[in-house]
Amino acid sequence: MVKAFRNTVMALTFVGVAGTNMFWNFMNDYIACGLALAASVTAAFCVERVFIGRSRREMIRLHGADWHSAEDRQPGV
Repeated sequence: MVKAFRNTVMALTFVGVAGTNMFWNFMNDYIACGLALAASVTAAFCVERVFIGRSRREMIRLHGADWHSAEDRQPGV
């Protein structure tokens, strides 16, 4: 679900930035395409960070602040 949502945000951001340039002809098309690509990648990272932060808060709410301390333990010890 996160991947589909991230890809949707990337596509919409790209179309929004590139479409703005197409309608108002702000700059060269190659520069606008590069800026649209950079904006869509940035939006994807922001979406992933939101989902990661939300899931981390949920794990802390469910299991307490030390829920990840078991990852550091060696198996069988």
